[in-house]
Amino acid sequence: MRFLNPFWFKLAPADLDFTRRAPARIEVASLLQAPPDRVFEIFAKPEGMRDWIAGFVGCTWTSPEPHGVGSTRELELNAITFREHFIGWEPGRRFCFAIDATTMPLMRRMVEDIQLDPSGANATLLRWTVHYEPRGLVQAIHPLARRLIGAGYRASAEGLSRYLLKDTAASA
Repeated sequence: MRFLNPFWFKLAPADLDFTRRAPARIEVASLLQAPPDRVFEIFAKPEGMRDWIAGFVGCTWTSPEPHGVGSTRELELNAITFREHFIGWEPGRRFCFAIDATTMPLMRRMVEDIQLDPSGANATLLRWTVHYEPRGLVQAIHPLARRLIGAGYRASAEGLSRYLLKDTAASA
């Protein structure tokens, strides 16, 4: 049974400029065996995230289609839920959102910036960067928290890579 928390903790507003001035960041890079448009589609249509993100519970768009800059959604993991709004949306290239609120007070401000670069005929270099300003417990134990948070993002990138390999094999 997952943890249910009815409380929301607002984060400070963040925009694309925050990606240049964030006091902390976690960077994950991975070579994925799929073209950038396919990788973008997987991020934009979260139905399959359960297959590659550990602890994924669900994701609901809270704004109407078509999705793009300004769109909003809620993404729920086992222990935390995020309210996100999109500040960058370039199909096949970039998927960037700011966190507006969470069910745990871990960050003051946070942006995830997912950039996709073509690599060869049918591959993508994924550059997944989390820009953030920690607060509370995360700030108090930042070196350890950074390693743990980074491990979660690396595991998600590895899970996405495995998912794409299965997806490619299934469609071949």
